Amino acid sequence: MSSITLFVVTFLILFFCAYLYIKIAQKFGIEDVPNHRSSHTLNTIRGGGILFVISLFIYFFTQSLPLPYLFAAIFLVAFISFVDDLKTLGTLSRLGAQIIAVILVFYQLNLFDNAIFWILPLLIFCLGIINIYNFMDGINGITGFYSLAVLFSVLVLNYSFNLIDYQILVFGILGILVFGFFNFRKKAIFFAGDIGSISIGVFITFLLLLFSFNLNTPLPFMFIAVYLVDGGVTIISRLIKKENILKPHKSHLYQNLVHLRSVNHLTVAGGYAITQILVNTIVLLVIHESLSLQLLTAVPLVLVLIVVHIFLNKKMKPSFIEQNT
Repeated sequence: MSSITLFVVTFLILFFCAYLYIKIAQKFGIEDVPNHRSSHTLNTIRGGGILFVISLFIYFFTQSLPLPYLFAAIFLVAFISFVDDLKTLGTLSRLGAQIIAVILVFYQLNLFDNAIFWILPLLIFCLGIINIYNFMDGINGITGFYSLAVLFSVLVLNYSFNLIDYQILVFGILGILVFGFFNFRKKAIFFAGDIGSISIGVFITFLLLLFSFNLNTPLPFMFIAVYLVDGGVTIISRLIKKENILKPHKSHLYQNLVHLRSVNHLTVAGGYAITQILVNTIVLLVIHESLSLQLLTAVPLVLVLIVVHIFLNKKMKPSFIEQNT
């Protein structure tokens, strides 16, 4: 079977799986019920991000299971996250699964061959990325639009360096596109759920580690700079306020834009994706240059994102945030 045929067949299978999952979710009540922290007002099916996992698994099984440790990592977090979507698990269960998944990713990339003192900080950093990806999944379209921006950028980068089979990137994109058909709406048919956001987070973390270590530059992590800035600044802000950063909240910039400025979900989601695409375009232009030039480009970009984030948040009413955290 040719690659194009496989992509088309997978696309059709994903739509079939989507409608089947909707029927199953409706029958068993797999729904997200709005509360005071929610950005939606209607009961909505959760766990639609399973389409992304199914798409990647089609790739793994049709290609004789390449990247077995990555497969195991995604399978593990997908299983635990789906159970969590059905019945809330404890923090230790979720965190334990994520730690094992990151270790499996490290094994896949042979990172344990490097200096051991890098492992723990890198493990914590990767866990941070995965959880930020999960925390940012709070409005219609944001996980899908943003992930498409990241994966298309990686696809372009891979065209230059050919570090991974391009088909796995296409399968990831197909899963998000089909998911987006049901989610990129004013009233989404379903949400990604933890199974979607965390699985995508693990996959993207793997890709960024792959390119960073093979190209000897941290620049690929700029592909998620917008998320990292929003997540990082929000965490620091909450720590300064002596808030429990492990408790759910509505302090992210995207949440403030939706709740305090009543900006449409898809407009905010699209804004995040477009901003990241602009950053990624600059990254792709300098990735072939010297490391010093790369850093001289990346650092000001990050600082600009931080300044813009802080400026926009200062336009919000803090009293609303305090009342809803």
